[in-house]
Amino acid sequence: MYRNSFQMNGNVNNRRRYRIVLLLCLIFMVSTIVLACTVGGNSIFRSKTNAQLEQRTVNAISSAIEEVNRMGGLVTSNTASRLAVVRQYVYLADQLNNMAIHLSGEGARMAPADAFTAIYDDLNKYEAQTQASTTSTHDIRTLLLSHLTQLQSILIAP
Repeated sequence: MYRNSFQMNGNVNNRRRYRIVLLLCLIFMVSTIVLACTVGGNSIFRSKTNAQLEQRTVNAISSAIEEVNRMGGLVTSNTASRLAVVRQYVYLADQLNNMAIHLSGEGARMAPADAFTAIYDDLNKYEAQTQASTTSTHDIRTLLLSHLTQLQSILIAP
């Protein structure tokens, strides 16, 4: 009598162990699927975010180029205000570039820092010439436009 009752308890314990192992496997499988879906959604979100930042940066530089094209080679009454608008667009593009770097790392850099430094230098020189208002601004305007179009080509390049 003791032998049969002992075997039955052994079978019951094996069944319990089997159910526990099966339940744990099921939990691990479900958690793996949930984690994979989360990572996939995060990857899609990150790529969409980077694409939006890139597009807005290109738009800001394009707007800066349009504003520089509206400025003449001579100092006029609205040159300083147009120059301020160009500076705002360049600053926006620089901040969007920095935001992309902070969100996704150095690999998300859209443009080198040297490009923005050159443009800021051009803007400072342009502003100094505008304040002096004694010389033609055609050369510095051409240089600024050249740096902006180079930056635009860097941003558009795949």
